[in-house]
Amino acid sequence: MKLLSKIFLVLFLTSCANMVAPTGGDKDKDAPKLLSTNDTESMKHVHKRIITFEFDEYIKLNKWEEYFYISPPTKKQIQKKIKGQTLILTIEDTLSENATYYIALNSCVKDNNEGNILDSLSYTFSISNDIDTLTLSGNLQDSYSLEPIENAWIMLFDANINDALIFNSTPSYIAKTDKRGMYHFTNLNADNYTIVALTDFDFIYNEEEKIAFSNSTINAEKDSFISLFSFNPIIKIDSTLADTTTLTTDSLIADTLLKDMLIVEEIPDGKLEIKNGQNSACIIQLLQNDKVVKELAFKEKPFLINNIVAGKYNLKYIFDNNKDSIWNTGNWEQKLQAEKVINYPSEITIRSNWDLELEWIIGE
Repeated sequence: MKLLSKIFLVLFLTSCANMVAPTGGDKDKDAPKLLSTNDTESMKHVHKRIITFEFDEYIKLNKWEEYFYISPPTKKQIQKKIKGQTLILTIEDTLSENATYYIALNSCVKDNNEGNILDSLSYTFSISNDIDTLTLSGNLQDSYSLEPIENAWIMLFDANINDALIFNSTPSYIAKTDKRGMYHFTNLNADNYTIVALTDFDFIYNEEEKIAFSNSTINAEKDSFISLFSFNPIIKIDSTLADTTTLTTDSLIADTLLKDMLIVEEIPDGKLEIKNGQNSACIIQLLQNDKVVKELAFKEKPFLINNIVAGKYNLKYIFDNNKDSIWNTGNWEQKLQAEKVINYPSEITIRSNWDLELEWIIGE
Protein backbone atom coordinates (compact mmCIF):
# COMPACT_ATOMS: atom_id res chain seq x y z
CA MET A 1 0.00 0.00 0.00
CA LYS A 2 2.88 2.37 0.80
CA LEU A 3 4.45 1.53 -2.54
CA LEU A 4 1.26 2.40 -4.40
CA SER A 5 1.01 5.67 -2.43
CA LYS A 6 4.56 6.66 -3.45
CA ILE A 7 3.86 5.85 -7.12
CA PHE A 8 0.66 7.88 -6.99
CA LEU A 9 2.50 10.83 -5.35
CA VAL A 10 5.22 10.80 -8.04
CA LEU A 11 2.61 10.64 -10.82
CA PHE A 12 0.65 13.46 -9.20
CA LEU A 13 3.72 15.73 -8.92
CA THR A 14 4.75 14.96 -12.50
CA SER A 15 1.27 15.72 -13.71
CA CYS A 16 1.25 19.04 -11.86
CA ALA A 17 4.65 19.99 -13.29
CA ASN A 18 3.45 19.31 -16.80
CA MET A 19 0.35 21.41 -16.27
CA VAL A 20 2.16 24.58 -15.15
CA ALA A 21 5.08 24.49 -17.59
CA PRO A 22 5.40 27.87 -19.46
CA THR A 23 4.05 27.78 -22.98
CA GLY A 24 5.25 31.23 -24.11
CA GLY A 25 3.24 33.60 -26.27
CA ASP A 26 3.37 36.31 -28.87
CA LYS A 27 6.15 38.80 -28.31
CA ASP A 28 4.98 42.31 -27.47
CA LYS A 29 5.78 44.48 -30.49
CA ASP A 30 3.62 47.47 -29.63
CA ALA A 31 5.00 50.73 -28.30
CA PRO A 32 3.40 52.24 -25.19
CA LYS A 33 0.08 53.99 -25.83
CA LEU A 34 -0.70 57.35 -24.29
CA LEU A 35 -3.89 57.19 -22.23
CA SER A 36 -4.09 60.71 -20.81
CA THR A 37 -2.22 63.95 -20.17
CA ASN A 38 -2.59 66.24 -17.19
CA ASP A 39 -1.20 69.77 -17.06
CA THR A 40 -1.24 71.69 -13.78
CA GLU A 41 0.30 74.84 -12.36
CA SER A 42 1.60 74.58 -8.83
CA MET A 43 -0.40 76.66 -6.34
CA LYS A 44 2.70 76.98 -4.14
CA HIS A 45 5.09 78.12 -6.88
CA VAL A 46 3.92 80.59 -9.51
CA HIS A 47 6.64 79.50 -11.95
CA LYS A 48 6.19 75.76 -11.55
CA ARG A 49 4.28 73.63 -14.03
CA ILE A 50 3.79 69.86 -13.82
CA ILE A 51 2.79 67.83 -16.88
CA THR A 52 2.05 64.11 -16.57
CA PHE A 53 1.71 61.51 -19.33
CA GLU A 54 -0.13 58.30 -18.41
CA PHE A 55 0.55 55.19 -20.55
CA ASP A 56 -1.03 51.75 -20.85
CA GLU A 57 2.06 49.90 -19.56
CA TYR A 58 5.21 50.37 -17.51
CA ILE A 59 7.73 52.61 -19.25
CA LYS A 60 11.33 53.78 -19.14
CA LEU A 61 13.32 56.50 -20.88
CA ASN A 62 15.06 56.08 -24.23
CA LYS A 63 18.04 58.32 -25.20
CA TRP A 64 16.39 61.25 -23.48
CA GLU A 65 19.29 63.70 -23.83
CA GLU A 66 19.49 62.96 -27.55
CA TYR A 67 15.82 63.37 -28.48
CA PHE A 68 14.04 65.56 -25.92
CA TYR A 69 13.64 69.32 -26.33
CA ILE A 70 11.24 72.16 -25.60
CA SER A 71 10.66 75.07 -27.98
CA PRO A 72 11.09 77.93 -27.22
CA PRO A 73 13.98 76.76 -25.01
CA THR A 74 13.68 77.33 -21.27
CA LYS A 75 16.51 78.72 -19.17
CA LYS A 76 16.35 75.90 -16.62
CA GLN A 77 16.52 72.22 -17.44
CA ILE A 78 13.19 70.41 -17.30
CA GLN A 79 13.03 67.75 -14.60
CA LYS A 80 11.80 64.28 -15.55
CA LYS A 81 10.63 61.32 -13.50
CA ILE A 82 9.20 57.89 -14.27
CA LYS A 83 6.64 56.50 -11.82
CA GLY A 84 5.30 53.16 -13.01
CA GLN A 85 3.23 53.92 -16.10
CA THR A 86 3.56 57.68 -15.77
CA LEU A 87 6.08 60.20 -17.07
CA ILE A 88 6.21 63.37 -14.97
CA LEU A 89 7.77 66.59 -16.30
CA THR A 90 8.36 69.53 -13.99
CA ILE A 91 9.07 72.97 -15.44
CA GLU A 92 10.44 75.49 -12.93
CA ASP A 93 11.04 78.58 -15.05
CA THR A 94 9.55 81.89 -16.05
CA LEU A 95 7.53 81.15 -19.16
CA SER A 96 6.62 83.82 -21.68
CA GLU A 97 2.99 84.85 -22.05
CA ASN A 98 3.65 85.63 -25.72
CA ALA A 99 4.86 82.18 -26.69
CA THR A 100 3.32 78.81 -27.38
CA TYR A 101 5.53 75.99 -26.10
CA TYR A 102 6.11 72.70 -27.87
CA ILE A 103 7.49 69.70 -26.01
CA ALA A 104 9.07 67.06 -28.26
CA LEU A 105 9.07 63.53 -26.84
CA ASN A 106 9.61 61.60 -30.07
CA SER A 107 11.56 58.37 -29.34
CA CYS A 108 12.02 59.42 -25.71
CA VAL A 109 9.85 56.67 -24.17
CA LYS A 110 9.85 52.87 -24.53
CA ASP A 111 8.10 50.02 -22.74
CA ASN A 112 9.80 48.48 -19.76
CA ASN A 113 9.93 44.86 -20.95
CA GLU A 114 10.51 44.61 -24.70
CA GLY A 115 11.95 48.09 -25.28
CA ASN A 116 9.44 49.07 -27.98
CA ILE A 117 9.97 52.77 -28.69
CA LEU A 118 7.17 55.31 -29.02
CA ASP A 119 8.25 57.16 -32.18
CA SER A 120 5.86 60.09 -32.08
CA LEU A 121 4.79 62.03 -29.02
CA SER A 122 4.52 65.77 -28.41
CA TYR A 123 2.65 68.29 -26.27
CA THR A 124 1.79 71.96 -26.90
CA PHE A 125 0.73 74.51 -24.29
CA SER A 126 0.58 78.23 -23.55
CA ILE A 127 0.21 80.11 -20.28
CA SER A 128 -2.11 82.59 -22.00
CA ASN A 129 -5.34 82.03 -23.88
CA ASP A 130 -3.64 82.62 -27.24
CA ILE A 131 -2.10 79.67 -29.11
CA ASP A 132 0.31 80.24 -32.00
CA THR A 133 -0.45 77.74 -34.74
CA LEU A 134 1.63 78.83 -37.76
CA THR A 135 3.74 75.98 -39.10
CA LEU A 136 7.02 75.62 -40.96
CA SER A 137 8.56 72.42 -42.31
CA GLY A 138 11.60 71.52 -44.36
CA ASN A 139 14.49 69.17 -44.78
CA LEU A 140 18.23 69.17 -44.15
CA GLN A 141 20.69 67.51 -46.54
CA ASP A 142 24.42 67.35 -46.90
CA SER A 143 25.25 69.88 -49.62
CA TYR A 144 27.60 67.54 -51.52
CA SER A 145 26.23 64.02 -51.03
CA LEU A 146 22.59 65.20 -50.66
CA GLU A 147 22.14 62.58 -47.93
CA PRO A 148 19.59 63.51 -45.22
CA ILE A 149 21.04 64.61 -41.89
CA GLU A 150 19.41 63.17 -38.78
CA ASN A 151 19.11 64.68 -35.30
CA ALA A 152 20.44 68.12 -36.20
CA TRP A 153 19.26 71.34 -34.57
CA ILE A 154 17.12 73.66 -36.67
CA MET A 155 17.02 77.08 -35.01
CA LEU A 156 15.06 80.26 -35.58
CA PHE A 157 16.65 83.49 -34.35
CA ASP A 158 15.08 86.94 -34.21
CA ALA A 159 15.85 88.49 -37.61
CA ASN A 160 16.97 91.70 -35.90
CA ILE A 161 19.94 90.00 -34.25
CA ASN A 162 23.23 90.66 -36.03
CA ASP A 163 24.64 87.53 -37.64
CA ALA A 164 27.91 87.92 -35.74
CA LEU A 165 26.00 87.77 -32.43
CA ILE A 166 23.55 84.99 -33.26
CA PHE A 167 25.41 82.18 -31.52
CA ASN A 168 25.69 84.29 -28.38
CA SER A 169 21.89 84.36 -28.26
CA THR A 170 19.28 81.79 -27.36
CA PRO A 171 17.17 80.69 -30.34
CA SER A 172 13.57 81.85 -30.38
CA TYR A 173 12.46 78.37 -31.52
CA ILE A 174 14.18 75.04 -32.05
CA ALA A 175 13.42 71.75 -33.78
CA LYS A 176 15.30 68.55 -34.62
CA THR A 177 15.51 66.56 -37.83
CA ASP A 178 14.22 63.01 -38.02
CA LYS A 179 15.74 60.00 -39.81
CA ARG A 180 14.70 61.44 -43.18
CA GLY A 181 16.25 64.81 -42.41
CA MET A 182 12.79 66.38 -42.00
CA TYR A 183 11.94 69.04 -39.41
CA HIS A 184 8.68 70.66 -38.30
CA PHE A 185 7.69 73.77 -36.34
CA THR A 186 4.05 73.83 -35.28
CA ASN A 187 3.87 76.73 -32.82
CA LEU A 188 5.18 79.81 -34.64
CA ASN A 189 4.02 83.42 -34.68
CA ALA A 190 4.15 85.81 -37.65
CA ASP A 191 7.54 87.42 -36.90
CA ASN A 192 10.62 87.34 -39.13
CA TYR A 193 13.44 84.93 -38.29
CA THR A 194 16.88 83.83 -39.41
CA ILE A 195 17.03 80.04 -39.84
CA VAL A 196 20.23 78.12 -39.07
CA ALA A 197 21.01 74.41 -38.70
CA LEU A 198 23.84 72.91 -36.65
CA THR A 199 24.86 69.27 -36.36
CA ASP A 200 26.57 69.39 -32.94
CA PHE A 201 24.87 68.86 -29.57
CA ASP A 202 24.51 72.55 -28.61
CA PHE A 203 23.43 75.83 -30.19
CA ILE A 204 26.97 77.20 -30.51
CA TYR A 205 28.72 77.11 -33.87
CA ASN A 206 32.08 75.35 -33.96
CA GLU A 207 34.14 75.68 -37.13
CA GLU A 208 34.54 71.94 -37.62
CA GLU A 209 30.84 71.14 -37.52
CA LYS A 210 28.38 71.34 -40.37
CA ILE A 211 26.20 74.40 -40.70
CA ALA A 212 23.28 75.31 -42.94
CA PHE A 213 21.34 78.54 -43.34
CA SER A 214 19.05 80.46 -45.64
CA ASN A 215 20.13 83.76 -47.15
CA SER A 216 16.57 85.06 -46.74
CA THR A 217 14.64 85.74 -43.56
CA ILE A 218 11.84 83.30 -42.72
CA ASN A 219 8.24 84.13 -41.91
CA ALA A 220 5.73 81.34 -41.29
CA GLU A 221 2.90 83.42 -42.77
CA LYS A 222 4.51 83.22 -46.23
CA ASP A 223 6.97 80.34 -45.93
CA SER A 224 5.83 76.75 -45.57
CA PHE A 225 8.80 74.58 -46.62
CA ILE A 226 12.51 75.44 -46.45
CA SER A 227 15.24 73.12 -47.77
CA LEU A 228 18.62 73.54 -46.11
CA PHE A 229 22.00 72.25 -47.30
CA SER A 230 24.71 71.82 -44.70
CA PHE A 231 28.43 72.05 -45.26
CA ASN A 232 31.69 71.94 -43.36
CA PRO A 233 33.53 75.18 -44.20
CA ILE A 234 37.00 73.66 -43.84
CA ILE A 235 36.39 70.76 -46.24
CA LYS A 236 37.26 71.06 -49.91
CA ILE A 237 36.56 68.09 -52.14
CA ASP A 238 39.25 67.64 -54.80
CA SER A 239 39.02 64.89 -57.35
CA THR A 240 41.86 62.38 -57.15
CA LEU A 241 40.73 60.60 -60.30
CA ALA A 242 43.08 60.16 -63.24
CA ASP A 243 40.09 60.53 -65.52
CA THR A 244 39.37 64.15 -64.60
CA THR A 245 39.42 66.78 -67.32
CA THR A 246 38.38 70.39 -67.81
CA LEU A 247 36.79 70.79 -71.21
CA THR A 248 35.87 73.68 -73.47
CA THR A 249 34.69 73.46 -77.05
CA ASP A 250 38.28 73.83 -78.35
CA SER A 251 39.69 71.21 -76.03
CA LEU A 252 36.99 68.77 -77.10
CA ILE A 253 38.16 69.07 -80.71
CA ALA A 254 41.80 68.71 -79.71
CA ASP A 255 41.00 65.69 -77.56
CA THR A 256 39.22 64.00 -80.48
CA LEU A 257 42.11 64.66 -82.88
CA LEU A 258 44.64 63.29 -80.41
CA LYS A 259 42.70 60.08 -79.96
CA ASP A 260 42.47 59.64 -83.73
CA MET A 261 46.27 59.81 -83.95
CA LEU A 262 46.77 57.03 -81.42
CA ILE A 263 47.06 53.61 -83.05
CA VAL A 264 45.85 51.43 -80.23
CA GLU A 265 43.16 48.80 -79.91
CA GLU A 266 40.49 50.04 -77.54
CA ILE A 267 37.39 48.48 -76.10
CA PRO A 268 34.42 50.13 -77.79
CA ASP A 269 32.93 52.68 -75.40
CA GLY A 270 29.84 54.83 -75.28
CA LYS A 271 29.18 58.56 -75.36
CA LEU A 272 26.90 60.77 -73.30
CA GLU A 273 25.64 64.24 -74.11
CA ILE A 274 23.64 66.09 -71.49
CA LYS A 275 21.22 68.65 -72.88
CA ASN A 276 19.68 71.23 -70.59
CA GLY A 277 18.93 74.93 -70.38
CA GLN A 278 22.23 75.75 -68.69
CA ASN A 279 25.28 77.12 -70.49
CA SER A 280 27.44 77.95 -67.50
CA ALA A 281 30.49 76.27 -66.00
CA CYS A 282 29.71 72.94 -64.37
CA ILE A 283 31.19 69.65 -63.22
CA ILE A 284 29.61 66.35 -64.23
CA GLN A 285 30.38 63.13 -62.39
CA LEU A 286 29.57 59.53 -63.29
CA LEU A 287 29.27 57.27 -60.25
CA GLN A 288 29.05 53.55 -59.61
CA ASN A 289 28.31 52.24 -56.10
CA ASP A 290 28.57 55.81 -54.78
CA LYS A 291 32.13 56.15 -56.12
CA VAL A 292 33.10 58.70 -58.77
CA VAL A 293 34.55 56.80 -61.74
CA LYS A 294 34.64 59.68 -64.23
CA GLU A 295 34.54 63.45 -63.76
CA LEU A 296 34.70 66.28 -66.25
CA ALA A 297 34.57 70.04 -65.78
CA PHE A 298 33.00 72.15 -68.53
CA LYS A 299 33.30 75.86 -69.13
CA GLU A 300 30.40 75.87 -71.61
CA LYS A 301 28.28 73.66 -73.85
CA PRO A 302 28.29 71.03 -75.29
CA PHE A 303 28.29 68.81 -72.21
CA LEU A 304 29.69 65.81 -74.06
CA ILE A 305 31.48 62.90 -72.39
CA ASN A 306 33.36 60.40 -74.56
CA ASN A 307 34.94 57.01 -73.88
CA ILE A 308 32.59 55.81 -71.16
CA VAL A 309 32.93 52.13 -70.37
CA ALA A 310 29.62 50.36 -70.94
CA GLY A 311 27.62 49.93 -67.75
CA LYS A 312 25.10 51.51 -65.40
CA TYR A 313 25.84 54.89 -63.80
CA ASN A 314 24.45 57.57 -61.56
CA LEU A 315 24.96 61.21 -62.53
CA LYS A 316 25.87 64.24 -60.41
CA TYR A 317 25.74 67.82 -61.74
CA ILE A 318 27.68 70.52 -59.86
CA PHE A 319 27.33 74.25 -60.51
CA ASP A 320 30.92 75.53 -60.84
CA ASN A 321 30.15 79.12 -59.84
CA ASN A 322 33.75 80.32 -59.64
CA LYS A 323 34.92 78.22 -62.62
CA ASP A 324 37.77 76.55 -60.77
CA SER A 325 36.73 73.01 -61.82
CA ILE A 326 36.19 71.75 -58.26
CA TRP A 327 33.26 71.71 -55.83
CA ASN A 328 33.54 74.49 -53.24
CA THR A 329 32.10 74.45 -49.74
CA GLY A 330 30.30 77.42 -48.15
CA ASN A 331 31.11 80.04 -45.52
CA TRP A 332 28.85 81.30 -42.73
CA GLU A 333 30.70 84.58 -42.11
CA GLN A 334 30.56 85.51 -45.81
CA LYS A 335 27.01 84.16 -46.16
CA LEU A 336 28.24 82.00 -49.01
CA GLN A 337 26.39 78.79 -49.79
CA ALA A 338 28.19 75.65 -50.96
CA GLU A 339 28.10 75.17 -54.72
CA LYS A 340 24.81 73.55 -55.66
CA VAL A 341 24.72 69.83 -56.44
CA ILE A 342 21.95 67.93 -58.25
CA ASN A 343 21.63 64.17 -58.68
CA TYR A 344 19.95 62.76 -61.77
CA PRO A 345 16.77 61.06 -60.49
CA SER A 346 17.43 57.64 -62.03
CA GLU A 347 20.22 55.34 -63.13
CA ILE A 348 21.42 55.59 -66.74
CA THR A 349 22.79 52.84 -69.00
CA ILE A 350 25.79 53.39 -71.29
CA ARG A 351 26.17 50.91 -74.17
CA SER A 352 29.21 50.21 -76.34
CA ASN A 353 29.35 52.19 -79.59
CA TRP A 354 26.18 54.00 -78.59
CA ASP A 355 25.51 57.73 -78.24
CA LEU A 356 23.12 58.63 -75.43
CA GLU A 357 21.48 62.06 -75.50
CA LEU A 358 20.02 62.85 -72.10
CA GLU A 359 17.46 65.61 -71.62
CA TRP A 360 18.01 66.88 -68.08
CA ILE A 361 16.10 69.97 -66.96
CA ILE A 362 18.27 71.71 -64.39
CA GLY A 363 17.07 74.85 -62.64
CA GLU A 364 19.21 77.42 -60.89
